[in-house]
Amino acid sequence: MVKIVAAVFVAGAVASDQWEQYKKDFQKTYMSDAEEADRKAIFTETLDRIEKLNAKGNAVFGLTWTSDRKPEEKHAKGYKKPAGFVPNAPIYEKKQEVRSPAGINWRFTEAITPIKNQGQCGSCWAFSATSAIESQLALVGGEEYSIELAPQQITSCTPSSGTYGCDGCNGGFTEGAYEYLETVAGLANSFYIPYEQSLTASSLTKICPTKKVEAMSGPDAALSGGFAAVTGYTYATPPCTSGACSSQDLTKLQQALEETPVSICVNAGAWNDYTGGVMTSAQCGSMAADEQDHCVQATGFNTTAPTPYWIVRNSWASGWGEKGYIYLEMSENTCGLADDATIPTVSLNLSPEEEMKAAASRDRMYSVATMTYQHQITV
Repeated sequence: MVKIVAAVFVAGAVASDQWEQYKKDFQKTYMSDAEEADRKAIFTETLDRIEKLNAKGNAVFGLTWTSDRKPEEKHAKGYKKPAGFVPNAPIYEKKQEVRSPAGINWRFTEAITPIKNQGQCGSCWAFSATSAIESQLALVGGEEYSIELAPQQITSCTPSSGTYGCDGCNGGFTEGAYEYLETVAGLANSFYIPYEQSLTASSLTKICPTKKVEAMSGPDAALSGGFAAVTGYTYATPPCTSGACSSQDLTKLQQALEETPVSICVNAGAWNDYTGGVMTSAQCGSMAADEQDHCVQATGFNTTAPTPYWIVRNSWASGWGEKGYIYLEMSENTCGLADDATIPTVSLNLSPEEEMKAAASRDRMYSVATMTYQHQITV
């Protein structure tokens, strides 16, 4: 009995020491002793959860600024698809022969814009769709078309009713975003329609700037700046809308990533504790369709690392994970990343000369994307 009491005392002392260091590292202060006691209890639970998660695979979990926060105070997500949704978009058809590179990382090309932050709004679906549209715009038109677009437009303006209805900061899905954009001139640039949702607290969805959207196809359209005309979308690999989704066609996803980054939706239940490295499928948990809660963007893969991985871009700011990215075990449908993988179609009226220039730009970006991963530190 004495030994058990002593062990509990030592464990408590260690936790207290870690708690004091944690407060210092993350500049934590609390309004009262009662609040600090509550936060410390959450922190202690986090330590236990991190230990158990790391025991399932690679040591990729650790303390973050969310380690003392309640679930509703952590990074927002927002994936919400209508019950009974039936996907009817076609499957993506490759434009070139399969090249099977050992790895590709579009992150270091103009096809990928800087990391964004959705804040405390459940607009991940809008950010995921926006990122995919940005990538397509740059790949279709060439690097000169690499511009940052407006997730606020999708968040605020996508209708809340109908088959593809979405609910702003209360959640939505990428197919709904694309369907909305087909009804307007396109997705505006982020200077014309900036992101206005709070980054630190929950907030009501901003009202759609209808007049600005309408002006994009009016007599003063040139004053609104660049935008992306979306005419549809395809699935990178056949979607899974029910069940365990354990048999997704990952080869098709890999082949699609040879040509373009892809919007994906995942089960991000364990992601708040992620600090870096390759998260295994066992650590992420269920890949089932019903467990999906967050939409992001797949930007490449690396088959040469000790644990081959998918490269995934998040919308939780650059201070999270691998400077805004996460690496997911490649041999599995880890986190369900292939359940709902989409590629928007962006239309540009290019002249034959412009198309030749764009093709040369795509080849250059592909060359950069397939070379740079070799110079990364393998995980």
